[in-house]
Amino acid sequence: MLQSGRRITLTTFFAAVAVLVTAIGSLTSVSAAQAATPQSVSTVAAVAAAPSGFNPSQIITDQAFFNSGTMTEAQIQSFLEAKVPTCRAGYTCLKDWYDTSRTTSADAMCGAYSGGMRERASRIIFKVAQACGINPQVILVTLQKEQGLVNHTWPSDWRYRIAMGQGCPDTAACDTRYYGFFNQVYGAAWQLKRYANPPGTSKYFTWYAPGQTWNVRFNPNVSCGSSPVYIANQATADLYYYTPYQPNAAALRAGYGEGDSCSAYGNRNFFNYFTDWFGSTSQPIGGAILARWTELGGRANPLGAPTGPYTCGTKNGGCYQNFQFGAISWSPTTGAWETYGDIRARWSRIGFEGGVLGYPIGAPTCGTKDGGCYQNFQLGAISWSPSTGAWETYGSIRGAWRDSGFEGGPLGYPTAAPVNADGRASQAFQGGAIGWTSAGAFPVTGDIGRRWNAISGADGALGAPTGPYTCGTKNGGCYQNFQFGAISWSPTTGAWETYGAIRTYWRQNGFERGTLGYPTGAVTTTGTGRTQTFQGGTAIWDSATDSVTVTPRG
Repeated sequence: MLQSGRRITLTTFFAAVAVLVTAIGSLTSVSAAQAATPQSVSTVAAVAAAPSGFNPSQIITDQAFFNSGTMTEAQIQSFLEAKVPTCRAGYTCLKDWYDTSRTTSADAMCGAYSGGMRERASRIIFKVAQACGINPQVILVTLQKEQGLVNHTWPSDWRYRIAMGQGCPDTAACDTRYYGFFNQVYGAAWQLKRYANPPGTSKYFTWYAPGQTWNVRFNPNVSCGSSPVYIANQATADLYYYTPYQPNAAALRAGYGEGDSCSAYGNRNFFNYFTDWFGSTSQPIGGAILARWTELGGRANPLGAPTGPYTCGTKNGGCYQNFQFGAISWSPTTGAWETYGDIRARWSRIGFEGGVLGYPIGAPTCGTKDGGCYQNFQLGAISWSPSTGAWETYGSIRGAWRDSGFEGGPLGYPTAAPVNADGRASQAFQGGAIGWTSAGAFPVTGDIGRRWNAISGADGALGAPTGPYTCGTKNGGCYQNFQFGAISWSPTTGAWETYGAIRTYWRQNGFERGTLGYPTGAVTTTGTGRTQTFQGGTAIWDSATDSVTVTPRG
């Protein structure tokens, strides 16, 4: 199976830049240069993306290819360890490979590299990425597509000698001057930058120049033919210089497998590995978010592909990345967690991590009562059910809901957001509400809760609850105290509020144990004051005299 259509090589990166410029043409693969034939841009259209998503015109964006900040050294190491947790006995896998690196001076392609006697592969990858301005994910993918080193459990030493395929054209043996893991990684990164003909170098690499259409072969075998490809950007040009063949239809249909005798796989495999491991060649996934995305199943996860860049600078040094169906958010103290669906929509409306809940601290969890779901955040949670939608709970109100059994208790799910005003707060639930004052948070449930909600809850005449729902009064009754009064209930009278002067009179005369018994109706405002009916009569308050009289039931 043809591997990568090995690249056009330069004179070694060991030489000084001046020597390089004069000698650069002598080591160029003749077949590679011949593989690219210019076409008129005005008469040849760009090749459309193949069904697999591979687009020969733009295999990867410049933004993704040259983004050296997508992974830290520790994240590269963790990535390698996740790919090969255990290496076969007697072999050294990439996660455990060390090499001696050289100190190099800065030039037009790369910044200076400070060498070391024994550097781990992940450190070399990271340092080269920083020095040369190449995405470390590009280096990882190239190590895989060339020698399978990222997920190989029994790699032989020769794979490390030519780890990146640098200096290994399809038509000749590998150049021994490029041997060694450090030489391969640094040399390939340096080479990828050289293809752009940066200032201070010759304009040598022109036959895959971006912004033009070129005939790109399918295979080193000329008889396999070529097709016109509009090269949309420098990163795609770099990949064609490095591996000068495009996959044919058979190669694309085969996924990672073999196509036909005219198939070449290098750029196809680059695309496949990159998108499988890092999400998208347009918007690569970065940092700790990558680890969570991979844990969720990579491209098969519920979030889909990334739709925006890895973005940092959110609250408390956090980062996030948007995907087709949600996002992953990360902070140093919470880690990386996904949000999606109605829960994410609600989190968005209350200000994401800048709102009352902060960052997510766990994944969405489903399977609660009535097919519900919830997700915990730093300062609370969002709970959802098909009939109630998604609503946040936090603070003392959430604490009271927890104590009552969450959605499995008498309150059920929240049905609205918390409401805060004048030093009090309340929140409606399926089975009632919870109110809060400085005295604490108390559920208001059952008939008492329904009555409280009917008279505007905490914003109504009673204010917020100041004590628990209490039963055991006369004739199996219950009551609950509020800031400005109470609601009393009995099986025969239902639930009714009392407040103001009428309540004071009722209290002075023994509440439900006195001659009035339980209230049987709401407080009614009249032209001269208020009235309220009780089992034993009607209490009448006169605002002019601030006095209460009772008309006994006849």
